[in-house]
Amino acid sequence: MPIVESRLKNGLLTIDGTPFATQASNVTLSPDVDEEGDTLEVLSGEEILPTEKTSWTLGIEAIQDFDDVQGFVNYCFQNAGDVVPFTWRPSAAGVSYAGSVKIRAVEIGGDVNTRLSTSAEFPCQGTPVATYPAP
Repeated sequence: MPIVESRLKNGLLTIDGTPFATQASNVTLSPDVDEEGDTLEVLSGEEILPTEKTSWTLGIEAIQDFDDVQGFVNYCFQNAGDVVPFTWRPSAAGVSYAGSVKIRAVEIGGDVNTRLSTSAEFPCQGTPVATYPAP
């Protein structure tokens, strides 16, 4: 089987139908697994395993654009707390992920006269759905 190397390039990121791919320099979907309870062994030797719950976060590193009233920073500022749909396609021809996220306000500003970026972490509401292109 050949090595397959994926890269984020020429992708798409829309949040609530608004495209933000031109601002994003880093996009991730990150799982977090929480275990509830302990392993419990019963008299017969069988075990009940802890319950696992996976939650997801859409992470975005973006170039700040606070001067743009329709930009990413102002979108987050104006819509903090809203649950909205998102779609992320990491590359032009590959898989896409879709779901809903809760918007949070992002950091605004930083060092004077430098290129500014901001980090966002939006909790997904449920598990994102992956859609693969037809072979």
